[in-house]
Amino acid sequence: MSEKESKARHFLKRAYKKVTDLTDEGLSGIDRVKDKLIDKRFCIGITGLSQSGKSTFITSLINQLQQHSTSSLPGFSPALTGRLLNVKIHPLDDKALAPFPYEESYRGMTGTEPQWPDSTKDLSGCLLELRLAQKVSKLNPFGSEQFSLYLEIRDYPGEWLLDLPLRDMSYSRWCAQCSVQYTKEPRAGLLGKLLNDLQQLDPLAEVNEETLQELNKRFIQFLHACKYNGKSLSLIQPGRFLIPGSVDDVSILSFVPLLNCRNYTEVQLAAASDNSYFKVCERRYKRYVKELVEPFYKHFFSRIDRQLVLVDVVSALNAGPEYIEDMHQALTNITDSFSYGSQNRLLQLFSPKIDKVVFAATKIDQVVSEDHESVRQLLAVLVKEAYKNAQHEGVHPICEATAAVRSSKEIDHGGERGITGIGENGSAIGYTHPTIPTRIPEGDEWKPFLDWTIPALNPPKGLSYQNSDAIPHIRLDSVLNALIGDKCV
Repeated sequence: MSEKESKARHFLKRAYKKVTDLTDEGLSGIDRVKDKLIDKRFCIGITGLSQSGKSTFITSLINQLQQHSTSSLPGFSPALTGRLLNVKIHPLDDKALAPFPYEESYRGMTGTEPQWPDSTKDLSGCLLELRLAQKVSKLNPFGSEQFSLYLEIRDYPGEWLLDLPLRDMSYSRWCAQCSVQYTKEPRAGLLGKLLNDLQQLDPLAEVNEETLQELNKRFIQFLHACKYNGKSLSLIQPGRFLIPGSVDDVSILSFVPLLNCRNYTEVQLAAASDNSYFKVCERRYKRYVKELVEPFYKHFFSRIDRQLVLVDVVSALNAGPEYIEDMHQALTNITDSFSYGSQNRLLQLFSPKIDKVVFAATKIDQVVSEDHESVRQLLAVLVKEAYKNAQHEGVHPICEATAAVRSSKEIDHGGERGITGIGENGSAIGYTHPTIPTRIPEGDEWKPFLDWTIPALNPPKGLSYQNSDAIPHIRLDSVLNALIGDKCV
């Protein structure tokens, strides 16, 4: 059998299995195939780097669509032209996904003491039905006056996405990567004494399970410090150590990086006893990849047609050069995990690929409006390598800047334009900030950003749940148009 015949047979087997699976789902599965074939159903994966406000973004996105008649959406053409008639939320037919908690999140943001939604802890999703007026076409005078566009939204912790490169990385290689990362700030400082303990542990020595469990506990504490220590790093692995989700056997999370592996050859490590630290940790690492990372990719991530990546650029700029570089590396790693490329509709049913990626800088209500474009340009610099990767496969990513919830107003602050909002203690606060650059600062250019403290702001008061008020936002309509505008025709 030729290689071409072998590939054709492999494709037909996958196609047959896919059709069988869909048929087993009954009419809902068949309807989903039909909608996909006529390009009226597609899936958006929404992810975000650490602290990017993903749950808040999804809540606001659903709210803007549902309240399209009162929301400000001039950048979303179906709303601007009046062709968006109605929006309904349906549960996804994927039983593995919990419903996205829209009502709970929206109610929390519109209470007497508004609160931000809880961060994403596991997989969830929803299906939005957008009822649209048919665009008039001379070529199709008998077309329906209205049609439904079905939009799947799949939500997952951003840390899980950063685990995807582990699929092609051996345990020893991951240890080597950690060995380089952990000797540099800020990770070295966050590790403290644990850095020396991991460096001194002999990978060939017989494992002491009590010692390994104690190191694992301290390692998980270190990963939490990377995210919640005031300034948040972006590249945090393994992501499930930080946000486990639904894990049946927690022993799968009981390994650590052995930093001393660099002093041994691959042959020596392969010859280690089965009861050595190296072999025990390697087995658990492989299980982690096989039982958690691979299923996530195959059954969730690989179904996504379009991807939105949320990035808190302003906070990283405020944190300093090490955090900006870490964010840059995380963004590059993310794009390496995407399966880029445009495909015809039939092929996408069996081997979906992401055909559009939107990177969005979030929380731009933290800076004055004249700096919003600078935030967008700075994001473009950070994802430059990602752009190259995507363009090589025929996909042209888009950069945007948005605030899913506008929680601030601009004021005159001592002769300068400034920001005011409601602080965490419920009192009004105001501040000014350095001019946001359009490129990564160098040398002394960093000083104004390191001296600047961004106060945490609460959601705006006065929104009514009972009256279904639209949430105020900045440029979320432009993000919507970039993601789905071309599908609404």
